[in-house]
Amino acid sequence: MKNKFWLSATVLFLFPLAVFCQTKWKTTSSEVVFKIKNAGFTVTGRFGGFNGQLAFSPDKLQSSSLKGSVQVGTIKTGIDKRDADLKEEKYFNEGKYKTISIKSTKLYKKGNQYAGLFNVTIKGVTKQMEIPFTFTQHGKEAEFKGSLTISRKQFGIGGPTLTMSDEANVSIVVKATE
Repeated sequence: MKNKFWLSATVLFLFPLAVFCQTKWKTTSSEVVFKIKNAGFTVTGRFGGFNGQLAFSPDKLQSSSLKGSVQVGTIKTGIDKRDADLKEEKYFNEGKYKTISIKSTKLYKKGNQYAGLFNVTIKGVTKQMEIPFTFTQHGKEAEFKGSLTISRKQFGIGGPTLTMSDEANVSIVVKATE
């Protein structure tokens, strides 16, 4: 009788842990790329210094969470002068805001891929945005791939201008292992 009690108690204690336990993914590589039109040309740039906390299981979306940030100071567009300008107060203000971050508040299936509501924080301004993404797993390796369009004006990036587009397209690719 004692053994049945302990077995039942152990199962009742461990069951919730098994149900809510997420696969924690460790980033092995990342790419955060943006594109924006300026003076009729498409400017492409990237951010480095990705730091992510990825707890994700496709069958446990309600308890999954995705969080990531990049370092503003790592911005690269291929032109050093432009990179320096983008770090200044008018654009990303690296002196005051060191990182750009996203954090999921809700993840769900959307068609044949996934999506989530994410708090996107740039220059101290946080906006909730839907970000669709794919998740591909091969054994203990996985890839998260998503994209979003941000309005630079909503985040106070760049001020009024006739030559720069209001919208920037951002793509994020993160490769990870269990």
